[in-house]
Amino acid sequence: MCCFLQGVGGFLLLVFVFGGISDTSAERSERRQEKHQEKRPVSVVIPTAVKRLDTVTLQCNYNLSGEPIYTVKWYKGPKEFYRYIPKELPNVQVFALPGITVDELKSTHKNLVLKNVQPEVTGRYKCEVSSDAPNFYTYMQSGYMYVIDVPVEDPILRTDKEILDTGYRLKGNCSAPASWPPANITWLLNGKPINYTYQERVQPRDYNMKASATSNKRIPLVTVSGVEVAIDESHFHGGKARISCVASVFHLYRREKSVVLDEDRPRPRPSSVLGNRDSNSGTSKYFSIIFYSITTQILLFSR
Repeated sequence: MCCFLQGVGGFLLLVFVFGGISDTSAERSERRQEKHQEKRPVSVVIPTAVKRLDTVTLQCNYNLSGEPIYTVKWYKGPKEFYRYIPKELPNVQVFALPGITVDELKSTHKNLVLKNVQPEVTGRYKCEVSSDAPNFYTYMQSGYMYVIDVPVEDPILRTDKEILDTGYRLKGNCSAPASWPPANITWLLNGKPINYTYQERVQPRDYNMKASATSNKRIPLVTVSGVEVAIDESHFHGGKARISCVASVFHLYRREKSVVLDEDRPRPRPSSVLGNRDSNSGTSKYFSIIFYSITTQILLFSR
């Protein structure tokens, strides 16, 4: 700055002092923006999974530290479908988006209510909040929501044997009903988790490919899982063990199927039966001896 004092200093000094103030203001603005971002002034509450035809509420909570709100917007993917502007009347604007039905009477600047949700509504939802002048900050948060057809059937469990020798390697197969997203299968032996040998998703045989080609619905998949485990004496309690498979889709569906396994081992005859047989045998021998003695004596005296 001293070099400007040697020239026609006032004008030049005025220009550069003004420029210095402008730079400082920009730096302060950036610091304020960073401070706001660190506080995360916007948060969303979006359910991870909901049932088809449910009414769903998405929440957008914000705290801009006293700054006025300019707009609150909701997006599905890149497309805006809901806008709230407090300075305008009406405050709410809804833009048509396939599969999304907004309940305008119940929706507010913080709560967005969707009616009769369909599987094609599955996707990422984003809330964007903008502050008014002079800063016009914009903050956003998002979350993913699945809309699913909850299966109604139980899983199907099969084992290659149900009466086992100790040490036998049991093979089991479990299939969960078709759904999107596909179900997850876990295995239990006497209530304790065991590792599966394989798990895959396949398209159901009776699925109508022509209908799926003309709809936006995702293709439901059947989950198939297998297990192979050695069964030893420690697994049997009272001669029995239990193997189970559990099929689940988020928190909306959970079904368990079990098979009771019997230990294959020789069973001794009941002691009461053996006791009676021995007793009867001894009695027969006793009477045979007496009968023989009497018969012998009669023959001797008859002579």
